Amino acid sequence: MKRRKDSAFGLHFDFHASPAPGKVVGKTLKEEDIREICRTIRPDFVQIDCKGHPGWASYPTKCGNAMPEILGDPLALWRKVTREEGVALYMHYSGVMDYKYSGEHPEDTAVRADGTLANGIARMLGGYADNLLIPQLKELAGVYGVDGVWVDGECWATCVDFHPDNIAAFEKEYNVSLEGKLPANPGDPYYEEYREFCRDLFRRYVRYYTDAVHAEYPDFQIASNWAYSDHMPEAVSANVDFLSGDFNPWNSFNVARYAGRALAQQNHTWDLMAWNFRAQNTNKPGGVPKHPVQIMQEAATVLAVGGGFQNYITQYPDGAPRMEQIRRMKPVADFVRAREPFCFRGKAVHEAVILLSQFDRSHEATGLFNRTGYDRVVGLTSLFCDAGQSVEIAGEHTLRGHCADYKLIVLPELAVGLDPDMIEELLEYVKNGGSLLLTGPNTCRIFQKAGLPFTVDADDRSGQWRWVSLDHEEVGMLRDAHTVTAENAETVVWYGDAERDTTLPGGVIVPYGNGRIGVLAADIGTQYGDCTQFLHRYAVRAMCQKLYSPAVVIEQARGMLELTELRKNGRLYIQLINANGNHASMASATEDFLPPVVDITLSIALDRAPQALILQPSGKTLPFEYRDGRAYVSVDRVDIHDIVEVAE
Repeated sequence: MKRRKDSAFGLHFDFHASPAPGKVVGKTLKEEDIREICRTIRPDFVQIDCKGHPGWASYPTKCGNAMPEILGDPLALWRKVTREEGVALYMHYSGVMDYKYSGEHPEDTAVRADGTLANGIARMLGGYADNLLIPQLKELAGVYGVDGVWVDGECWATCVDFHPDNIAAFEKEYNVSLEGKLPANPGDPYYEEYREFCRDLFRRYVRYYTDAVHAEYPDFQIASNWAYSDHMPEAVSANVDFLSGDFNPWNSFNVARYAGRALAQQNHTWDLMAWNFRAQNTNKPGGVPKHPVQIMQEAATVLAVGGGFQNYITQYPDGAPRMEQIRRMKPVADFVRAREPFCFRGKAVHEAVILLSQFDRSHEATGLFNRTGYDRVVGLTSLFCDAGQSVEIAGEHTLRGHCADYKLIVLPELAVGLDPDMIEELLEYVKNGGSLLLTGPNTCRIFQKAGLPFTVDADDRSGQWRWVSLDHEEVGMLRDAHTVTAENAETVVWYGDAERDTTLPGGVIVPYGNGRIGVLAADIGTQYGDCTQFLHRYAVRAMCQKLYSPAVVIEQARGMLELTELRKNGRLYIQLINANGNHASMASATEDFLPPVVDITLSIALDRAPQALILQPSGKTLPFEYRDGRAYVSVDRVDIHDIVEVAE
């Protein structure tokens, strides 16, 4: 059976078991269904329900939290069949979030600032890990011999805990006295320090339980869902075996682009999970299964940045798999397998990178590791992808000391700012010849105060719209858009308060030392995510053309084409993803057709003419022309995901 690091494709099933009249877990579970999944779909792994957020185990555990009625031993059956079929078996296990344990152990439940219990949320300094989590994971590893666990409800579920034991531990560790005043609100003494203390308690908790289980079962593989991802854009600090998350069930394609790039920076085994359905939103239907075309497109943008892909299909309330939906995964499995050799575990070629700041996120977040403000970076990532830029995402821990590795560093709108050392490093990067693109009025003002030679207008433009143009004729709109002035600046994007009067400098290129700074004082990322405009893409593309020269350029394409560059086994693979579709529209739940991207021409910077350019996975050799250090090649169409392999 494959280890997680070698697993490109998996299936995830869960049903968050909880008691109900007449519910018998395992009642309709059939050995032949499990065997059909393994033989027909051939996943590298399956991940099944074990204990969901309600806290009830869906197998006859000896740890005291088994569902009241279980027929036989469903987990033993899953393990028997998957072992015989050579498919790895992982468990879905809710960690920090456990309503049953919390209800039975209020002393181990987090406490809010008002003294009430945060029901369902385990305390990091309580007994949950020793009393249930670790014993149950050891039971799964030792008694059942499962391959690993995907621990859900973790970083995103934990919260600021004001239990008296936490307060005492904080005062001792920080050598301070709170004098009875809780650091519950911004501006309170030690507010940020206490939040960071609670974050560190979570980090210690993950280290504690992973080390405890690994000490006895070193081959048991553990992931804490969304740890060290965009929820926690920081260095991996626990002995987890893989990183993972399940992306947004509404705007899945765009969130996958963003979350995949945030995980890819970690240089660690990782995968992402797509939901097989769109969840209910307002008055829209929920639970409607997606068409395989949608799932393939979501898989493509994960594979194209080197990750593994898994798909989530709920189990029936008694734990039986939904075979009618699972059988429809065969074309998805074939799609992933065909592309696996050309992208899985590939590494990005450094071109442009968006900074996802842990400093800014932690100071803005209302919780500890939630996604407050993430729409700004999701939108900016989608904008850069749709503008044809091969873009990565990096946190400070990835970027520090490596700024010069990138041709362009992009900053989204910041809520609070960056630490002074990071600002200084970015300025040195530009002085030494790098290119920096600042977006958003707050970000631009932060760098203006840091001494950069430009001025952002001080007017209050909250909620106001401005016309935006590149040529004074074709126009779009931006909200809260501020003019930028500077000596020796080249204006690329123009603003106007009237449609026929776009004469104010909006997006400018400013020389600084040996490098250049692009300044666009509007939160174009959030606005693109909220309501896409083609002129937003044109504006970003035009500014990028002034700031850096990418190795691969989309010279033309009809349709939305996402581009990434990967190296694997010493060879360059140019990933081409069809980004057409109604990804963010609440008016579209499922769709079975994507308009293809057609009439594509790429140019690839190469020191010499390549031996061949091969379109994968079809294996078709592509004719090309090599001139002036670039190979020019045409691709007739991309239906979902194709790869140009460069044989140098």
